[in-house]
Amino acid sequence: MIDSLIYGIIASSFVIGITRSVLLLYKRFPRLGFGLIYGSLGVKMFALGAFTLLSKPYIDNIVIYASIILSAIIYSNVYVLLKLHGK
Repeated sequence: MIDSLIYGIIASSFVIGITRSVLLLYKRFPRLGFGLIYGSLGVKMFALGAFTLLSKPYIDNIVIYASIILSAIIYSNVYVLLKLHGK
């Protein structure tokens, strides 16, 4: 169970890190905002899929792992909406 929690936190940090780096790029290149946001979605899906496939043998409790990733995705979406709406 602890392994699932640790792997979930690592995967969540990927998602949040990608989101924050995309928002930094958006501040520098606001004309590319639409493409950056949807491009980051593809990068997040690829990174999470690859990380999950590589760490699947070590994840004991899938529910904990999935719930942590889901909460990170919800957080990143709300964070992006609040940052872009604040402009």
